[in-house]
Amino acid sequence: MLDFLRGFGLLTVFFLLGNLLHQHGVPIPGGVLGLLALYLALALGLVQLKWVERAAGLMLRHMVLLFVPLTVGLMDLGPVLSRQAVAILVSLLVSFLAVLLSTGLLGRWLLAEETVSAVASTGPSAPEAEK
Repeated sequence: MLDFLRGFGLLTVFFLLGNLLHQHGVPIPGGVLGLLALYLALALGLVQLKWVERAAGLMLRHMVLLFVPLTVGLMDLGPVLSRQAVAILVSLLVSFLAVLLSTGLLGRWLLAEETVSAVASTGPSAPEAEK
């Protein structure tokens, strides 16, 4: 139980640190800043993974419950969302296509380099060596 409380406390501290940085002018959401700070602390060895693993696992298992307040908040904004439905749908479609295309092109580019480097490191194939 103490491991869980320590992990939950550390996750809370990093979340609050991210919010504090955001309030002081960093133009990135506080939750994202907190995750970046936690990643940096893990990478530098300031925080060990086993310290936060149990609490993070519990929170990930119950993540659906954490979206309930967001969903209720969206239900309150129904009239606003319905007036802006076309703009929201267009922006969702454009951003979806942009992410899809950039991910596909980046994947193709990275896999092409990987294939070229794999062929270069293994040398010519048997039929090519006979020529």
